[in-house]
Amino acid sequence: MSNYGRCKDCEWGEPESGTWKWYCSYYKTYEDPDEVQDCKQFKERGSSSGGCFLTTSCCDYKGLPDDCYELETMRKLRDDYISKQSYGEKLIKDYYAEAPEIVDRINSSANKDEILEKMYEKITNIVKMVDDGKKDEAIIHYMMLLHDLSKLK
Repeated sequence: MSNYGRCKDCEWGEPESGTWKWYCSYYKTYEDPDEVQDCKQFKERGSSSGGCFLTTSCCDYKGLPDDCYELETMRKLRDDYISKQSYGEKLIKDYYAEAPEIVDRINSSANKDEILEKMYEKITNIVKMVDDGKKDEAIIHYMMLLHDLSKLK
């Protein structure tokens, strides 16, 4: 596995002072990098990919690759548009703080498939908005999706 023992190279990993363990801010756990066998959330430090938790979860569900059109479009929206807005840094930071927990709740939900199908439908509509140059509208719809999903128990 290419991600074996790579917490130290991962965007989510931070060394725990005085120990060999690393804190994973994605999973919110302490990990021994030498024991990590298969981390599906590995993101190389400095990489601009990753972080599209909601889009990634429904694209994974649909069997789409990490470089599918939907993910690439949403990453480009984040990196080339949202990050350059006055509100961008805070919006992205808040999203990263909330979205992983939402994905966990979706994955443990009894109606996971139904939720992911609806999410994918909404995301494809959002991608169409981006394609049509309606970036602000796309952001609003994505944040509404995030808000609606945040209500999941």
